[in-house]
Amino acid sequence: MYRTYEFTFADTPASLYGMFVADIGSNKHNNNDFGNQANIVETRIANRITPLHFGVRYHDQPLSFTLIFGSEQYMDRYQLQEVSNWLTGYQEYQWLSIDQPDMEHIQFRCLIQKLTPISVGWLPIAFEAQVLCDCPYGYSYPFEERIQINGTTEYRFYNDSTIKENLKPDLKIELAAGCTNFAITNKTTKQTLRLSGLPAGGLQILIDNENEVMVEKTDGYDLYSFFNFQFFEAASGDNELIFDGSGTVTISGRYLYNVGA
Repeated sequence: MYRTYEFTFADTPASLYGMFVADIGSNKHNNNDFGNQANIVETRIANRITPLHFGVRYHDQPLSFTLIFGSEQYMDRYQLQEVSNWLTGYQEYQWLSIDQPDMEHIQFRCLIQKLTPISVGWLPIAFEAQVLCDCPYGYSYPFEERIQINGTTEYRFYNDSTIKENLKPDLKIELAAGCTNFAITNKTTKQTLRLSGLPAGGLQILIDNENEVMVEKTDGYDLYSFFNFQFFEAASGDNELIFDGSGTVTISGRYLYNVGA
């Protein structure tokens, strides 16, 4: 058995069970495709050389891979049950991290679809796990940037994602008392999120840009009547932002990385 790296699943380190990522005999980690497989949408007809091209879809298939991990000692049935209970049976996706040097900043949100013991001389010593992620990409650990604004404020936000699609992070907007207008203009994407004519009581606004949901936490105002319905997005790399208003804005979420596993 060739021992490689430690890993953590569902907030539990594999070392707690004496496990680690490994190659054992013919059971080895294999190279996997990157997550953004192109599915071309087009139709070919008899009287055209070129197709009628409608576009390309990149998110049809989630990332999946095989994880081989083993133990330094043979396991009995009780230990097999403990490992199985740790890795399987969840109703929600769990976080997987592998302590490989070039993957220490990445987590996978996934479920173990299938867990198969690997035996040597009839004695179990390792597992093969079929891992299915919730999307084609890996995630960063959570980030958070807090920005104080007063009037017109310029700010550079760096989106560390390595995919072409825009990032849609969460926003927490804590307006100063008396502030009735607020806007974020992203000069890079040429988009503006704007709230106009707000109540002046110092609102706390939470915006889930991915799901396009806005909630006011202080007094429960319905803010959609004040909103221009342009949610915030950030392109990969540098984003030149201009804030208008007074208070504090927190940008949080996870970056997306196009990686194999």
